[in-house]
Amino acid sequence: MEKKRRMTRENAKRIVKKTGAGAKKAGAGAVKIAGAPGRKMKLKMTTLNDRMMAVKWTPKKMINEYIKFNIVGIFNSIFAFIIYELFYWINLSDTYRPQAAWAACILIGQVECHYAHYRFTFGSAANYLQSLKWAATIYSTILVLSTISFHILIEELLIYHRYAWAINTVLFGFVNFAFLRWLAFPPELDKSLLSVLEEE
Repeated sequence: MEKKRRMTRENAKRIVKKTGAGAKKAGAGAVKIAGAPGRKMKLKMTTLNDRMMAVKWTPKKMINEYIKFNIVGIFNSIFAFIIYELFYWINLSDTYRPQAAWAACILIGQVECHYAHYRFTFGSAANYLQSLKWAATIYSTILVLSTISFHILIEELLIYHRYAWAINTVLFGFVNFAFLRWLAFPPELDKSLLSVLEEE
C-alpha cells in the first residue's frame, strides 16, 4: 500500500525552497523548476511530480483552476481586444499593422493580466514583484511565439485578422496557464493552502 504524503508547513517550505519560483539554490538532489536550461529533464519532472503530490494538485483541481483562469481570462481578453483595436486604429506600422497591434496589446495587457490572476484566479501570497517578473518573462516569451504564429495565420494562411486574434488567444491559453501556475503563482504559496497550514 502506497504511503500518502502529508502536507505540513515544513513540507511546504521545503518544497518551495527546493522547487519554487523563489528558490535560491538547489541542494543535493534538488532541482529548481525555474532554473537555467541544461538541467536533466527526468529530475525536473520528478520534482514537479513531487510538488503536485505535495500540494494535492489533482486533475480535478487543475480543471477547476483552468475554468477560473478562463473566466478571469474573458475579462482580460476583452481588455486586450480593446487595446488591440485601439492600436490597430492608430496604425503603428503600415507594413505589419495587425502584428504591431497584437504585440502592443500583449505588452500592455500583461500587467493587467498578472494582477487579475494574482488576485482573483489563484489568490497568491507570493512576493508580488517576484511573481510579476516571472509573469513578464512568460508573457514576453509567449509574445514572441504568438506574434510569429499570428503572422503565419494572417500572411501565410490568409485568415482575417480578427479571426486570427481569436485563434491565437485560444491556441496559447493553456500554455500560458501552465507556466503561470507553476512559475509566477507557485501553488505552495496559495493563500488557501497557507491558511490550512496555519490551522494545523
